[in-house]
Amino acid sequence: MDTLRADHLGCYGYHRRTSPNIDALAERSVVFENAIAAGIPTTPSFTTLLSGLHPYHTSVVTHPGRDRLPEDIRLLPQLAQDAGYVTAAVDNLVVQGSGRGSWFARGYHHYSGFLYAPFGSQSAQLTDSALSFVHGAGDRPLFLFVHYWDPHTPYGPLPPYDTMHYEAGTGPFDMDEVRAISPEYYDAFLADMQLRNPDDYSYVVAQYDGEISQVDEQIGRLVAGLESMGAWDDTIFLLVADHGECFGEGGLHFDHHGLYDAVTRIAMMLRLPDGTTGRLGALVSNEDVLPTLCEAADLPAPGYPLTGHSLLPALGGARDLPRSAVISTECTRQASVAIRTADEKLIVPITETDDGEDLPDVYGRPRNGDPLLFDLRADPAETHNLAATNPDRVSALADELNRWRAGALAGTGRPDPMTSQSLSLPYRHFVDRTRSRHGGDNDRARSHRRLN
Repeated sequence: MDTLRADHLGCYGYHRRTSPNIDALAERSVVFENAIAAGIPTTPSFTTLLSGLHPYHTSVVTHPGRDRLPEDIRLLPQLAQDAGYVTAAVDNLVVQGSGRGSWFARGYHHYSGFLYAPFGSQSAQLTDSALSFVHGAGDRPLFLFVHYWDPHTPYGPLPPYDTMHYEAGTGPFDMDEVRAISPEYYDAFLADMQLRNPDDYSYVVAQYDGEISQVDEQIGRLVAGLESMGAWDDTIFLLVADHGECFGEGGLHFDHHGLYDAVTRIAMMLRLPDGTTGRLGALVSNEDVLPTLCEAADLPAPGYPLTGHSLLPALGGARDLPRSAVISTECTRQASVAIRTADEKLIVPITETDDGEDLPDVYGRPRNGDPLLFDLRADPAETHNLAATNPDRVSALADELNRWRAGALAGTGRPDPMTSQSLSLPYRHFVDRTRSRHGGDNDRARSHRRLN
């Protein structure tokens, strides 16, 4: 599920009933409470998930740009295909972006591509396609990758989901204050959503939550379909997000940038045929997905070292987990690297490329290059930057981060991907693209009408 913020699900403690089917699945699964994306947004995150390699090891740190995934890196569907599985995808990672993410097609016998279309019932159509692959596989082993795009922007759930979670005036921010951050950016961004009530922050959040509920129904259909076809008992079912969404964290709204936990902490749960259930609080990464599924399904692992680790030993009670920190990257709208431990996070802005090109912030402004330090135990919402008063902790975490980066680069022999390329979706490109989708019309009264 694209852009699914973990703490907007009931099984992760959300106060609204957005996800009854996912919550029911969680009861039958192992829920990973602290799963962190090693790279955001979609392209680097899914590349990591399907390769078991950190973005520093693949050089895929942006939406498809200059760097392509090397041909010798084998993805999960290729490993399943080698093991005799029928492999199928209901996905748009190849189709979106004019095919620039061509590596996402590797290893599939069948690839049902689509262009993301908001404001409709596309998720139901994707479920239909997914269930047709299950039916068509018969008794043959099947690897199936289904990529739902709800609740990605522009938010636009159909009735009754559009008002299901709306409580007027309960939002944490005033929309005039949000627009004042960058009027051009937010006027274009909110107009793109075609909202009926664009001046109430709680309404916008309710549209996001409504999209979660809309696709939650499809998760229920997918599970029920597997059960009705007699496939569920033999199914390993992983539900995972690529990243989350910001609702004010770091001064960012209705998008996914900044390496705050709102974006990098992902929903992830694994249902195994042996009935193992529970909640794992240990720090894990989406790098760990491929080795975990390879071990669970007895697939041959790639013949080179992975940065991910199988999580099955932890499910069996092993105490010594190999991961004390997750390194996260972003180089699409706001270039940064971060090191996150169980207790702390250090975010280091990257303000220029190796060639001296400035890398601005999300809003196109020059960036402050000072690091941000957060105490995640005392301040899980990351509202208090402690860097100025804790220089020793900043130095210690920065040293650990720099050693990790140096080691990763020594292993690949390639330039640092975070400083050797430009942002893949800079401010001007993003605003112009967003405005063009609604005809460049900035008349708020007109452009905020929902098209249902």
